[in-house]
Amino acid sequence: MLKVVTTDRHDAETAPVGTRGLALERRGIGEKDVYYRVGPGRLEWSEDPADLAGGSDGQLPDRHLPAPGTLLALVHGLAPPPDATPLPGVRRLALGTAVHVGPGGVTVSRRRPPLPAESGSLLGAVADVLAAAPEGYAIAYGGGLSSAFLAVAALAVGHRPQLVHADLGLPGFRPAPAAVRGLDVRRVPIDVFDLLDHHRAPLGGLTPTLPDVEFPRRLAAALSSATGRPLASAALLEDLSAAKLSDLDMGHRDWRLLTCEPFHLSGVLPSLREAADLLAQGVVRSDRPDAGAPEDAQPLDGPPPPPPLGRRDLPVMTPQGRVALQTTQQASLSVWKDHLDFLGPLLGRADAGVTERVPRDSLVLPALDPSVLGALEVLPPERLGRVSRGLFRNNGPLVAAVARHRVRGLRRASSSFDLRLAAAAYLHRERAKIIDELERESALADMGVIDPGAVAGLLRSGPGRADHALPLLRLLWIDRWLKG
Repeated sequence: MLKVVTTDRHDAETAPVGTRGLALERRGIGEKDVYYRVGPGRLEWSEDPADLAGGSDGQLPDRHLPAPGTLLALVHGLAPPPDATPLPGVRRLALGTAVHVGPGGVTVSRRRPPLPAESGSLLGAVADVLAAAPEGYAIAYGGGLSSAFLAVAALAVGHRPQLVHADLGLPGFRPAPAAVRGLDVRRVPIDVFDLLDHHRAPLGGLTPTLPDVEFPRRLAAALSSATGRPLASAALLEDLSAAKLSDLDMGHRDWRLLTCEPFHLSGVLPSLREAADLLAQGVVRSDRPDAGAPEDAQPLDGPPPPPPLGRRDLPVMTPQGRVALQTTQQASLSVWKDHLDFLGPLLGRADAGVTERVPRDSLVLPALDPSVLGALEVLPPERLGRVSRGLFRNNGPLVAAVARHRVRGLRRASSSFDLRLAAAAYLHRERAKIIDELERESALADMGVIDPGAVAGLLRSGPGRADHALPLLRLLWIDRWLKG
């Protein structure tokens, strides 16, 4: 329902702010989205963006579709700016933002949400969250560090939850999940292809729902349904308990940088000076093509600058699409940088993680609890990560707690590994049908930003192009959303 407040009429349904007016404020990570529009002496807001667009049932008129560059950014896993919407004048209430309506008019301000100053351990803070969880909860157990840590935290408060492991039936050897002494593991078969079916991609909303969030949401729903219990998830615990190499004070031991693992992205560096210089810049490789070239030298017809680490642009975009993506990316990264600098490293990572890949409904998520965030915030980088024997060893509190419980054989794959592998398997199995669909109709091709023939070529190349599988799957989901 659309709600309106003006400077001369206050709506009783808003949150009171003393006697000087009313305000909307977002102070908690993972809270339900709120959208607002500010006018002269007037504030409109709703939890349903269709109220502000004049639409119904969550559907938006074509003129309010995201720009092509925004859609391509989503294909490449780049989230829109935290307050952005495609609706003219309408913004999403971002974390730390407050909109105040008072006698003097409407003002928008920012204040970093405060966190409690926790003096206890991270394990104790997570255990306290689980102690207050719904009775009989189960733990989504992947067999990795964070889910094993969550299991150990449950044992610390005397709980014996069932560990529920999703058996996705993906190709390749998959060892049994690491055993946690005192707890049982239940394997639940899951049809991963049903979870990723692009014909079931959610419709409606301001922007397309992507498999990055929908896959774990459907997976959690399937596990909860199979057990008949609420589900606790370790999502984001590893991300938030990690330090960056550049955060560490190396002191007189900086010679260890020469063999440190992150620098292997571009080979072991030849000198300590080069390692230290790169570390001071917060990067782990140099993309400068010629060491003797002036710093401001830029070849006129040289290749485009490399994409951020960990991302490869899909080679299916038209020249128009590449320009649209680059323009959107530059603007979006600038806004995100400002937002993350304002929130600080911990809250920034938490807010970005929820936006990009964490489902928020019907899950117990200890990582987002203020007491857990408070316990993490007081930990110095040296407690989180260290260099040992040429490797950067991270997530110190999680590793120590799991080691004390003698959990062995932890899975080392990243949290997104299953999704990328599942995307590759799905596209390989369905490639003939998908190619036929794209050759008949493609909304992104009609916009002139992708070449459907190039997409078909990638699909025909099979599992050998698994590095492009997840962006291709996002492309299909977005195309389905546009046509739906």
